Amino acid sequence: MTGTGITTRFALPAAFAALLAYTAPAVALDTDAFLDRLQAVMAEQGTNVGWAEIDQYENDDGDPVIGLIDVNVEVNGEGTTLPLVELIDVTEQGGGWRVGTLLVPEFSNQDGDSAVYLSEIAVDGMLLEPEGQENAYGGALFYEAARLAEMAVTVKGVDVFTMTDMAIEVDLPEGGEPMVFTGAAEAFTAKPGAADDPKTRATAAALGYSDISGSFAIDGDWDPASGLLRLTRYDITVDDAGTIGISLEIGGYTPDFIKSLRETQAAMLANPNGDQSASGMAMLGLMQQLSFHSARIHFDDDTLTNKVLEFAAQQQGGRARDVANQAKAMVPFMMMQIGDQQLTAQATTAVSAFLDNPDNLVVSAAPPAPVPFALLMAGAMSAPQTLPQTLGVTITANE
Repeated sequence: MTGTGITTRFALPAAFAALLAYTAPAVALDTDAFLDRLQAVMAEQGTNVGWAEIDQYENDDGDPVIGLIDVNVEVNGEGTTLPLVELIDVTEQGGGWRVGTLLVPEFSNQDGDSAVYLSEIAVDGMLLEPEGQENAYGGALFYEAARLAEMAVTVKGVDVFTMTDMAIEVDLPEGGEPMVFTGAAEAFTAKPGAADDPKTRATAAALGYSDISGSFAIDGDWDPASGLLRLTRYDITVDDAGTIGISLEIGGYTPDFIKSLRETQAAMLANPNGDQSASGMAMLGLMQQLSFHSARIHFDDDTLTNKVLEFAAQQQGGRARDVANQAKAMVPFMMMQIGDQQLTAQATTAVSAFLDNPDNLVVSAAPPAPVPFALLMAGAMSAPQTLPQTLGVTITANE
């Protein structure tokens, strides 16, 4: 959200929460060895962690707890301190460790007029491999579930963004089956009407979106053996506006690819002010290992389109129908740069149908066979007008 004065410092608690979701598990027998390994693994992930004190006790359920007090977390040179991180029911597993639950009690961080509040964060079933042993996921650390009951970002005492009941679940692949992941947030709210920019506030008010609410959901699976990654659903719904959704399928996303990608990113972070050309070439080489299978972007309207047309008409002193006709007439000219007559005809027909009766609009790409990213990059540089045919791009409406 722009114009709210929120600094990157406030990304750190959320970033740490995400990293907790990538943090590995622990064990309770040799606490020193476990914590040394935890620090090393976090450093491999680009996060430096340290703590002032260590306490060991039982919680109210009788589970053993390793309590880390005043935990300093540093990501890309930005740091914050968490008063307490609890590692609950840590056990040895296969020479490494499993943390039953990593728990961060509610936490807030203030910076001038802005603040971030996070309720209790819990990450279950995190696995930490022993030193010198690669896991099956290219070093991306595995966890079974993560939960965040509430998050709030405030500016000058106003909640400009909130989110409640966020949960992620990951099923460990067994018997050759892919890893399945799901996630959702039951509700979020935002206040475009609280933006610093007067034009943003005025536009939000005119559209009836000074305060918005919604939810999101994500589903997918990943087969480490084949490298096939499928994002089957990533839907963001804004109440009384609409839902925008993305699905994607790519190949070549193997554990070896993930490992090489992490190593390249680490090298770039280790020398941020140096010559990045070698790392850039390495990253380009990595991208060529991937292949494009399919993608789909859809928008399901829930009154947003007509509100935008009415607003534009008011600005022009005309009618919404006239604005819609102007938009229809612009589509062929906008598509001329692509140079694909068939796609231009599809886009013109789809946009016209959608503006006449806003229901749904879909852009999809489904080539007859997977397309290597190397071929896509070459085509984008030498003959971009061929990409729609190469990718099998189609545009439809109200289907």
